[in-house]
Amino acid sequence: MIRCPNCGHQEFVGTIFCSECGTRLVHLSSMPTIRVTRESIDREAVVTKPTTPEGPVLESGALLGLKEIKSGDILSLVGRNNYTLGRTKKNQAIMPDVDLTAYDAYDYGVSRIHAEIRLTSEGIYMIDLDSSNGTLVNGHFLEPQRPFPIRHGDILQLGRMRLQLITRLR
Repeated sequence: MIRCPNCGHQEFVGTIFCSECGTRLVHLSSMPTIRVTRESIDREAVVTKPTTPEGPVLESGALLGLKEIKSGDILSLVGRNNYTLGRTKKNQAIMPDVDLTAYDAYDYGVSRIHAEIRLTSEGIYMIDLDSSNGTLVNGHFLEPQRPFPIRHGDILQLGRMRLQLITRLR
């Protein structure tokens, strides 16, 4: 267990942010993320809300999933209330819950720990975790560390990588 230096709350080793006060608990050493120009991110952003996906298949018991737009693969999210999204690199100490490395995440400008999807009693939220190239929802840039509500069918963009949220929640 590790103790939050701000509020004293105990968290499991490897936890990035304190669940009580939000203080960053782990300070990662600098590893580069490919730089993507703001113009190329803007050019690829979807400005209007897309239509609801037709018949997405989620694993049994999964309430959430992400459709990787380019490949069409569905990544089911099962059993948690929050998921970090990012990519991995050899000997990386902290791993994202959803590893997008296989989808050329580095080339698309996805940070190692890029964003978080959080389920609460009020809804589903996307949070940019101070990523290098930003996070967008339906073409809207998110302010880092600020939860932004997301819904079924929304396009989530990490750098230039586009994912579509699929959910069984209403």
